[in-house]
Amino acid sequence: MLAWVNGSLVPEERAQISVLDRGFLFGDGVYELVRYFAGTGVALDLHTARLARSLELARIDGFNPMRLGAIARELLEANGLQDASVYVQVTRGAGAGRSHMPQPGLVPTVVALASATPALGSFTAPDALRAIVRPDLRWHRCEIKTISLAGNILSLLEAQAAGADECILVRDGLVGEGAYTNVAIAVRGTVVTCPLGDGAAPVLHGTMRCWMLEAAREAGLPHEVRRIREDELHAADEVLVQSSRRLVAGVVELDGRRVGDGTPGPACRALFGAMRARIEREIAAARG
Repeated sequence: MLAWVNGSLVPEERAQISVLDRGFLFGDGVYELVRYFAGTGVALDLHTARLARSLELARIDGFNPMRLGAIARELLEANGLQDASVYVQVTRGAGAGRSHMPQPGLVPTVVALASATPALGSFTAPDALRAIVRPDLRWHRCEIKTISLAGNILSLLEAQAAGADECILVRDGLVGEGAYTNVAIAVRGTVVTCPLGDGAAPVLHGTMRCWMLEAAREAGLPHEVRRIREDELHAADEVLVQSSRRLVAGVVELDGRRVGDGTPGPACRALFGAMRARIEREIAAARG
C-alpha cells in the first residue's frame, strides 16, 4: 500500500518522518478518519469541519483542512481502493531538538494512510457489542481529535481484559463517550444523547453522532440532547454507540449484564437503516 507523506506517495514500509517530529515525541497533533463506500466519503463535510476545529484549538498552523478530501481521493486512486478508511494525521512538525515549547515557524507534518474495508453491502444489521463502564480519567479537551490517545487505549485494554469491546467513560456521575465511540441511550422509544458542552462530561463532536440525530428525525424517532446520568445508562432499554467504523451499533451487554433482550433494539435498528440508506443516496448522487 502507498502512504501519502507531505505531498508524496511512497510505499508504507518506506514512509519516514523525523525522529524530532512533535507528533512522535509528544503526541502533538490531530487526526481524522473518513470512511469511504464506493468512492464516496461518508460525512466528509463534517470531518473537514472537525479537522479545522481541532487544528484551531490545538493552535497548529500551516495546513489547510479543506485539503482533506483531495488527499483522500489521491490516496484512494493510487491504491486502487473504493471501499476504504482513510486516516489523515497532522502534527505540529519537527523542531531542531526535543523542546516542550514549540519553536516558531514549524511546518506541519501530514501523513495519510488508506486501508481496505468492507463494502456497504456487508452492512446488513447493526453490530452487537459488549461494554464496560469506567471513570473517565482523561483530559477535558475531548473536542480536539488529538493523536494523544494513551487514556483511550488504557480504557480499551481494560475492556479487553473484561471480555468487552468498548469502554464507556463516566465523569462526575455523567456519561461522556466511549473510548472510541459516542454514546446514546433509548428510553421508552426516545433516543437520548449527551450534549456538547453545557457543563456535561466532555465528548468528541462525533460525525456519526450528528448523522444519528438526523436519522432519528428522518425515522420519526423522538430524540433528546441532554445529560445522561450513570444510573440512566444502566437502566436504559437500549445503549447505542456511534462511530465511522460501525455507523451505529447496539451495546447488548454492559458490565456483564444483558441490555434489553440481548440484541440491538428497535431504535438501533431503525437508526442503522436510516443511516445506511443515506449512504446509498449519497453514492447514487455522486454517480449522477
